[in-house]
Amino acid sequence: MAKRGRSKKSSNWLTVIMLAVVLIAAVAAGIYYASSRAEKDVEGGITGAPEQIELLEESKAAQKAVDDILLTRDNWQLTDNGRAEQSEKQSSGTEVIWNKRELAIGIPAGTELRDAAGWLRDKIEGSGLESVRLEETTYNDWDSVRLDIAISTKAGEGTKEFVTDVVYFYHNLNLDKPDKDIKKEEPAKPKRSHHGRLAVIIDDCGYDVDLVQRLVNLHAPFSFAIIPYRDFSSDSLHVINGGGQVAMLHLPMEPMNASAMSEGKSTVLTSMDDKRIMQLTREMVNSLPGISGVNNHQGSKATSDERTMRAVLKELKRDGLFFVDSNTYAKSLGDKLAAQMGVPTGRNNIFLDNSTNEDEIIGKIWQAAAIADEYGSAIAICHARPHTVNAWEQVIDEVKASGLKLVPVTEVLH
Repeated sequence: MAKRGRSKKSSNWLTVIMLAVVLIAAVAAGIYYASSRAEKDVEGGITGAPEQIELLEESKAAQKAVDDILLTRDNWQLTDNGRAEQSEKQSSGTEVIWNKRELAIGIPAGTELRDAAGWLRDKIEGSGLESVRLEETTYNDWDSVRLDIAISTKAGEGTKEFVTDVVYFYHNLNLDKPDKDIKKEEPAKPKRSHHGRLAVIIDDCGYDVDLVQRLVNLHAPFSFAIIPYRDFSSDSLHVINGGGQVAMLHLPMEPMNASAMSEGKSTVLTSMDDKRIMQLTREMVNSLPGISGVNNHQGSKATSDERTMRAVLKELKRDGLFFVDSNTYAKSLGDKLAAQMGVPTGRNNIFLDNSTNEDEIIGKIWQAAAIADEYGSAIAICHARPHTVNAWEQVIDEVKASGLKLVPVTEVLH
């Protein structure tokens, strides 16, 4: 019996020892977990935060990333002015140690200092680095722009930055290879504000369907006037209808200068009798099924001839089509006679692309916006040409943001 009692007592002691070991292990694991959670928390935030945090490896990695970017520039001179350990005590009592260096970057005189600094700032985006300072200053008495690059680490509920690179950009007159890919930082454009309605008609569709497609892709309510019987007239009509835009016939009409007439036999002439004018007009309308209206192509002589215009308008009225006078001639009677005959009508206020210079075309677009503001609405005409399409692609977002209301031409007729 005594022997069995000693065995029970020994078993109890073994159980106690095992429980103690488990408890100690659990406490140790908890301490290690808390310590690891606080390891990079520079503000502590956890009881027992470490007295010292080293960010030396992180600093080294950040500086290498900056080097890798700068070394892609074969016409810049890089000077490493040295590095040194930094330390900073946090409010929690934790001391943070990291590495900071100074770089001097000589760049060609033709490159703006701020543009070069902006290039580096943009390049580090997405790399885990941050630019925390960009300012004009001096470096060795030379004009300079300073860019500070930092790493960030956890600080309580947020983050805190520690500068790892101070980069000075200055002009090195020995460097003369231009920086073609360093884009100049343009000053912010003043935001435009407009309130009028502008209807834009795109003339001469039918010569090139790709240009028409690019304009349709801008998702602006343009109206498109199609030259009949051209290689891409039907294709253009298909693209325009697919985009939900207003399709029109760009009706060829006789100009004052007969030698400038571009469409040959498919042109309404003042020498034709009324029957032939109406027949030719109907044929061209029927060649583009589903159009909503018409404007004149050329036509300075025909649109200023009352008999000719009345014959054209009589045919358009029978089909319920509108007529926009392209205003190629100050004495044109088209819109006046259309109003008298009950045909919905309007008159072009401005041509946007008499120049092939894209900046000038953009200037004309804003001029049209001002006309629309002054009168409440306006009609502008441009053409399906490469420079015109390029200009619209450059400015369309700004136009939409300006408050100017682009509308189909059908909304400004009377």
